[in-house]
Amino acid sequence: MKETLLTSSPWGFRERPVADFCRWLKEHELQYICGHFGNFPGAVNFSLDDRELDKVNAEVNSFGLQYASFNADGDFMMEKAVDDQVALCCRMIDRAVKFQPKVIIVFAGWQDRKDQSVYGQVSDCLKQVARHAARYHLTVALENHGGLTASAEQINRILDAVNEPNIGINYDPANFLMYGEDPLKSLLNLKHPLVFTHFKSVKRMNGKEVYCRLKEGEIDYLPILEILKKEYRGFYAIEYEETSDVMSGSEDDLNSLKNLLDKVGHHV
Repeated sequence: MKETLLTSSPWGFRERPVADFCRWLKEHELQYICGHFGNFPGAVNFSLDDRELDKVNAEVNSFGLQYASFNADGDFMMEKAVDDQVALCCRMIDRAVKFQPKVIIVFAGWQDRKDQSVYGQVSDCLKQVARHAARYHLTVALENHGGLTASAEQINRILDAVNEPNIGINYDPANFLMYGEDPLKSLLNLKHPLVFTHFKSVKRMNGKEVYCRLKEGEIDYLPILEILKKEYRGFYAIEYEETSDVMSGSEDDLNSLKNLLDKVGHHV
């Protein structure tokens, strides 16, 4: 039976040193870490020189960890200077290569645009990014994160036009639900390969939807995991986002995910 690849998104650990994240992963017998650039304690500073990046990588390796993914920024929905955003994303990929991730996670962008031309613009940007990543034999994952990627139909439209073999989807069921889409139906409607996944849930609190622990949320993960078991061979990454109790929350979600995987016969 193929090994189930478990990891954790770094977002909930963003206010803690990278070593704390590494230590938590090691304590829970996980072999893979996820990385991102940023100017906060839990991220890798993009301005570090190569020698300093080597130190970060050596620290992570000292815990026996390998990188499952690395995020690369770029807002491909901007009306002006979008070429600069592509260049930024490609530079981040160049730097992330030092950490030897399996997958590069990207986003469509963050602008409030609904015009039809934005789809072609984003597809063109992602084509350039995918081709750049292909130089390093890297796979790119477009995350569904609301906006232009709120629905499976939108993602299909974008990736149909990209048409590069090394780009697929970072499937986040909770993000689909947060933006009004059924996560199971979305999964069934996605036409392009899943190359990464995130696991958290959503519940209603004080009149609005909020992210929450897997066991507290509205998502029925069993049918989703039954489908993933048949075809998906990538990473299963928990993504507990609350920083105040990230240690206990992540542990809780990891145990919940393991139990769910066990129920569908996907032993870990």
